[in-house]
Amino acid sequence: MFSATLVKEEILKVRQLLRPYAPGKKLEKALNRCNHQMLVYKRECDSCTELESVSTFLMMVNQLLEELAGWLEAHKTSEIRKQVLEFYFNLRNFSEIYNLVDENYLIYTSYLDNGDFALRLFCVNPAENLQQCINQGRSAVFFSATLLPVQYYKKMFSTNTDDYAIYVESPFDPAKRCLAIGSEVSTKYQRRNRAEFEKIAAYLNEMIQSRKGNYMAFFPSYRLMQDVYAVYEELYADENVTCLIQESAMREQEREAFLEAFAKDNEKTLVGFCIMGGIFSEGIDLDGEKLIGAAVVGAGIPQVGPERELLKQYFDRSGENGFDYAYRYPGMNKVLQAAGRVIRTTEDTGVILLLDERFRNREYRELFPREWEDCRIVQRSSLPEVIHSFWERVDCESGSKAGQQEMKSRCSAERYV
Repeated sequence: MFSATLVKEEILKVRQLLRPYAPGKKLEKALNRCNHQMLVYKRECDSCTELESVSTFLMMVNQLLEELAGWLEAHKTSEIRKQVLEFYFNLRNFSEIYNLVDENYLIYTSYLDNGDFALRLFCVNPAENLQQCINQGRSAVFFSATLLPVQYYKKMFSTNTDDYAIYVESPFDPAKRCLAIGSEVSTKYQRRNRAEFEKIAAYLNEMIQSRKGNYMAFFPSYRLMQDVYAVYEELYADENVTCLIQESAMREQEREAFLEAFAKDNEKTLVGFCIMGGIFSEGIDLDGEKLIGAAVVGAGIPQVGPERELLKQYFDRSGENGFDYAYRYPGMNKVLQAAGRVIRTTEDTGVILLLDERFRNREYRELFPREWEDCRIVQRSSLPEVIHSFWERVDCESGSKAGQQEMKSRCSAERYV
């Protein structure tokens, strides 16, 4: 919300669009000046370069905005108006965000994944900007099940040092979910090989085979998801198990079809292979029997990249643990979101598997919610018994309640007679 990006190729595209319309020398010159300055930044950039200021370039941007506004006013019915207007708004947003730039910002240039060159105003700490919004009201409450660690979010959401936090105990009965850490699995980049894929696939199979129902497995990347899925299909393909895979850039209709498959009373076990932090790991409710188990593969660590590294360096300079702020905290947020898909109501029951040896470490255990204190460490050999015992106990308690209810109904009927 408080960051902005300007791409050199977008300037060239708009210049090309406007050329047949004879826009005038001022507009053409304004476009050329902005493009030339971006070219200067590009020549000075290897892969990612931090800049002290771009105030001179901002003057060029504002001149271009003025010329574009005049063109848009004079060409209200032009067939390219929509594209030019979109560029205009992006340019204006860049100019407005630059007015907010202070010590909480980093300015840098880098190459995008598609090869385009970009200039970015990166808000590394939004607390000051958010505080200005908060000050417009009497009070503000930030509420979420994944605001952990709370001290991190307090620093990111507000500049007030006297803000306080309330930890609301979970209303869900921990006895209704089985929470376990797979201790033999690693998703670190240097350990991503066939042997590790087989371990992950084995854990998934043990969870899935324990009980017929709907499951999801969440992965930190498409590549890892596809690698594990290929091994799972090779080693554990079962005619009684149907697998769905989240595709990149799914259309709305495809998303709905994916979720609808979990809402049905399926004759076979259904397993969804999904991306952590993606469209199916947060903001969806699959209550009851719609989802009875989820495996969270990996600690959710974001991919190393220029922006993450700048974020890490910024907080290291600020006296904080830069790795925590740039990688560990955002990663654990995705883990908590994904794990939270299983238990949505007080009546839900299910299994949650955390598959990464890092979850055993103190740095990660300290980020667990309080209600995860009963989390147990398991190996593949002991997992079947752990899950089997859980479902056996759930069925036993469910049967006892059903029997008690039936007895009450009989008594009521006899009294009525």
